Amino acid sequence: MSEARKFVARSPRYTLQPTDNRYIRFAREDEFGNTHTTIFIDISTTGLAFVIDRDQAPHLSDLIKVEIPLEDGQSVAWWARVVRVEEYTLKKWYMKRENFAGQNPVLVAVQFEKLPVGHTVIIRKALDHKFKEVFKAHRRQKMQRSLSYLNTYGWRILVYAALTLATAWFLWYFAQPTPNYNPNIGSPWGQRFPSLDFYSHHSKGSKDF
Repeated sequence: MSEARKFVARSPRYTLQPTDNRYIRFAREDEFGNTHTTIFIDISTTGLAFVIDRDQAPHLSDLIKVEIPLEDGQSVAWWARVVRVEEYTLKKWYMKRENFAGQNPVLVAVQFEKLPVGHTVIIRKALDHKFKEVFKAHRRQKMQRSLSYLNTYGWRILVYAALTLATAWFLWYFAQPTPNYNPNIGSPWGQRFPSLDFYSHHSKGSKDF
């Protein structure tokens, strides 16, 4: 998620993906007919964050009107209050290819001012759809990685499993008793391992002496 999550308490925030329409327009309250177009990086039903050159950025506490693109060419426009302005470091690989207005980008976080219920419902529906798309995409990627792993290392896994089963069978088979084994009959001491019957050898040696 974006760094803007720490700015204000708000509802779940959707981070814009490379395939999304990330261009947003805004205008300051005191600028009549003068709009700015830039890139926004995340949005929720309580606010959003965008990146712009410092020379064009609004100031803290400024009231601006933002026009937010949604799905199917829809958009909503409403007022928002600037709650944070700070330096922005290009961390995401896909953001590096964007044509920013200048060389000194800043991150601007805004909070909607008494957003109407209708606007809130529209934004929430769009975000719910986006969250579902991201979840499905992550699940597909995870499945593709699993299939790729099995395709690359599947034969090794099968060989390892076969060797494990063969080893287990080998130990079990040779641990079985012989057909004439009787658990009630034991071997007297010295008959099973005569070489270890030191007492008998000692007694025999004494008589010979």
